[in-house]
Parts: sequence; C-alpha cells; structure tokens
Amino acid sequence: MNHGEMGVVFAYLFRWREIAGNPPDRSLRDGEKDAARILADCNTVALQEFEEFLNVQGFSLVDRDAIEFGVPPKAGVPNTIWVLTRKRGEPIAGYIDDRWYVDAMRDGRGGDRDARKHETIFWTARLWLTLQYFFYEKIDRPPSDVQAYREAFVSKRLFIDELSDGIEKMGNAGRPDGDAGTVWDHFWKDKGKISAWASRFLRVMEDAGMIEPTGNRDEWRQTILAAIEMADSASHELAYLMPPSSTETTRETAALLRGDSSLANHAAER
Repeated sequence: MNHGEMGVVFAYLFRWREIAGNPPDRSLRDGEKDAARILADCNTVALQEFEEFLNVQGFSLVDRDAIEFGVPPKAGVPNTIWVLTRKRGEPIAGYIDDRWYVDAMRDGRGGDRDARKHETIFWTARLWLTLQYFFYEKIDRPPSDVQAYREAFVSKRLFIDELSDGIEKMGNAGRPDGDAGTVWDHFWKDKGKISAWASRFLRVMEDAGMIEPTGNRDEWRQTILAAIEMADSASHELAYLMPPSSTETTRETAALLRGDSSLANHAAER
C-alpha cells in the first residue's frame, strides 16, 4: 500500500467507516470496490503500517469474513468486511468533531448553551442504551453474535413506549444518590419530551450508519457496522458500553457518561 492508496482507503473509511468487497444487504458504494481491493492486496507489514497510521489518530481497523453473515465468496472479489473503530486508550485526532451528535440532537432553541449541552448528552446516553436493549437483551442476543444483526429491529412506537415505561419506573423508584441522581433529575424534568428526543435520536442514528430502514414505516434494523462495533467493544470488556439488562437505565446511563464499570458492579449487586 503506497501513500496514495492509503489516502484512498482512509478517505473512504472516514466517510463510511465500513468497506466490504462483497457487501451483504446492499450494493457497492462509489469507490468501495477499489478500497476493498487495496486492503485485500496488502501483506501483513502493509496492514500493520496502516494500522499504526490509524492508531495515532485514535482509530483501529477491525476485519470480519463475510461468510460469517451468510455471504458466499465471489471469484475475484474480497469477501472481507473492514470496519473503522476507536482505538482503546488513544485520544481522537483534534480535527475530528467527536461531539457532532450534540448539535444534531439539539432542538435549536436558545437558552443556556452549556446546560442544554449537558441535557443533550444525558438524553443521548439513555437513548443509546435503550436502543441496545432492543438489539440485544430484548431478543436474548449476546454482543458477540454479530450475524444476528438481521434480527435486531426497532420501531419508533415501541422505542418511545419503552423509554416512557423506563422513565416511569425510574420515577416510581425514587431519586438515587450521586451521579445517577443528577441524571434522574434531567429525565424526570423532561419526561414529557420523550417523543421529540426519540425522533431526533433515531434520525441521528440512521445518519451515523447505526440503523437502516427496513422498508416498513418508522422501523429500522441494526446495521452490520453497528453490530461489528458492539462486538469489538464487548471483546475489550468495556462494561459501560454493554447493552443494559432492562429499560430502567438510570445507573447505566451514569456509568456510560463516566466511562467506568459501574454498570457491571450494579448488575452484580442485583
């Protein structure tokens, strides 16, 4: 892989985060065939050099054989799926806006910018955990079961219902101590805005390539990109990113915001 080819592959990964020579469930995107060919033709040394190039920017490359997902090989076509993920323990490059979702989730109204930013982050964390509940716990699926992404569905109506039920249970259980109490305050205060938060979140997740429309109205399925990324997180035992065991996710949300293992500790206590 020369520098020009490295630029081609990185530009594609930066845009789509996924390269597949023989993609399941969709057609090849513009430029994807060439990017897949470059990666498939790389030897071990070239791939390691590319990985080091990604690492210093806070990224890593994960590859999976598409045969895992029922995609038979085609002659002359790489049957590998490559996914760009975050490199554990490395800061993200300064030119990357890793809080883009905050602006995408904001309602555009005025007011205290910092307060609304915190509110948005709290809600995004809870919404993300609830989405993972649909994709994993609800269908009794471990994160390592990547190929079951085709069975991981969510509809806007059921998503809103689960959020509403979870926040109602949260309120009935009473305000917890510590960080979870701060999170509890925001959710309870804005429980009447669940539908608006959910709609914005699902739109952002689709834009980010985490979910894709099924063809049914207001229904989505997890993407293979999202499934591979979650499996990668699970392999590194990042407890705070794991799917919650219920939709009452106040403590899990606080753990996710802190980036610690409180989720695992809390689960062990129950």
